[in-house]
Amino acid sequence: MKSRRLRLLQLVHGYPPALGGVETSTRDLCERLVADYDVDVTVFTTNALTIANFKDSSLPTLPIEADEEQNGVKIKRFPVVTAWARVLGQMQRIAWHLKLPGNDRLRTWYNGPISPRMLRAVCSFEADVVCAASFPLNHMTYPFRRREPRPPVILVGAVHTNNSWGYDRRHLIRLVARSSATVAHTEHEREWLIERGAPPEKLRVIGHGIELNDFAAEPGMFRRAHGIPRDAFLVAYLGQQAGHKGIDTLIRVLPGLLERREDAWLLVAGARTPYSAELRRLAEGLPGHTRSRLLFVDDLTKADRAQVLADCDVFASPSAQESFGITTLEAWSQAKPVVVGDGPAQRSVVEDGVSGILVPHGHEGRLLEALDTLGADASLRARLGDAGRRRLQERYDHSAVVSQYYSLFIEAAEARANEALIST
Repeated sequence: MKSRRLRLLQLVHGYPPALGGVETSTRDLCERLVADYDVDVTVFTTNALTIANFKDSSLPTLPIEADEEQNGVKIKRFPVVTAWARVLGQMQRIAWHLKLPGNDRLRTWYNGPISPRMLRAVCSFEADVVCAASFPLNHMTYPFRRREPRPPVILVGAVHTNNSWGYDRRHLIRLVARSSATVAHTEHEREWLIERGAPPEKLRVIGHGIELNDFAAEPGMFRRAHGIPRDAFLVAYLGQQAGHKGIDTLIRVLPGLLERREDAWLLVAGARTPYSAELRRLAEGLPGHTRSRLLFVDDLTKADRAQVLADCDVFASPSAQESFGITTLEAWSQAKPVVVGDGPAQRSVVEDGVSGILVPHGHEGRLLEALDTLGADASLRARLGDAGRRRLQERYDHSAVVSQYYSLFIEAAEARANEALIST
């Protein structure tokens, strides 16, 4: 007799078409669990388009539909409460500055989402396993507010370890001990959690992954569509247009890059955020010729992303903080050299000088040197890009990643079932 389908409740702060790396990677995982393992997946999420919705009720939101489904994944969106955002913002700033007890909880409430309807739904939903992504957001606490017996809870950290205000929160790290298991995306993230008291036996390292076939594209299509010469040196940023990504530094070094390489172009491609207006303001301040070499392309489809990566010479994302950096894998799928921020998570993924170049966030001189060096040396670009693609194939195959999650969910569900049998 066929066993009953595994019932997974996935909690995440946003789900596509909401914007963000966690949002997209969660969607990809859920859809593959349905397609490859016949898991019964229900997602509880908010109606936020970006995390800015958790503090600002004037921003556009996604519709709440009674029976939303995407590729076999059932989705329930819940509204968020923003009425307390201003007061919480003031309280957490004071508490954080004075290092008062409870400042970690205030920061989490301020981050949001605050969604009483989601909390009530989590507390009553029948599931074999609950998976919640990601730190440092408030909904991560919801499964633990359910009365016993509750389903086993798998947490996905996605910790930006160099952001103390955002992620160094004692009350969230204590949840690791209460979880069935907690996923860290890198060994560095695992060690960071252990240093702050997380039990090592609860931690599993599972990286991100992508499917190579998802990023197949015909070279030349993007350049032709946007009037970029075939032999121009094209530097591309791809991802959400967020303030911590280092896009402002890329824009600031463009004049210097053009002084060294007359054929240079800079592309900023990806989802708009409230920070996008600031990027446009920086662009408008560039000299006329330099401004003509800066191109913005917003809100791309997966096919569009593949075309961008097929046609760029270098992928650059000199960000201040990441938990992993999925766009690095996307660039490697096209054997492109990457220039990324020199943060602890990025150092776990990219080998400096072997599969990419690491530059300190905000350091215009180092970024300019890296881009100029790559622009002058096609063989170096090919060597770094090929090494990155090999690293992707060896470590970050999406099928293997999904298999690890599925095994973890099955293990948690079976352990809880055995506990129930013993107790009876």
